Amino acid sequence: MSVKQTLVPNKNLDENWVNLMIVARDSGLSKEEVRQFFRECKEDDDRKNEQ
Repeated sequence: MSVKQTLVPNKNLDENWVNLMIVARDSGLSKEEVRQFFRECKEDDDRKNEQ
């Protein structure tokens, strides 16, 4: 049984985000690596918006 199948339905969870995190984990990425990726993307966006 997959992790997704064992999740209790929760209207507060975005299914796309859950799927993204499952794929990241299955690809060997840690939670911290995912956080760092989003931090770097935000910093890049912030820099672009400042220009």
